[in-house]
Amino acid sequence: MSGTSPSVVEAHGTDQSIVTAVVRAVAVAEERSTRTLPPLADSINPDALTACIADSNTDGHVAFDYSGHRVVVDTDGTVTVDG
Repeated sequence: MSGTSPSVVEAHGTDQSIVTAVVRAVAVAEERSTRTLPPLADSINPDALTACIADSNTDGHVAFDYSGHRVVVDTDGTVTVDG
């Protein structure tokens, strides 16, 4: 994790899944195509991530490392990528 780049924030919308929002946000942070990123499943179980966020009725977040970045997904669907 470089820690020198500003954070990238993307809001999960009804037009995309939370998994897609995470991958897109990391791609923006790295200025590269989503197709060139490693599989998200190498870092976190995508189904478990979706269940934690989509099925939550409380405030909270899930944090994990993906492609050299710290990713935080809030239960409101906000995705923040540091580094």
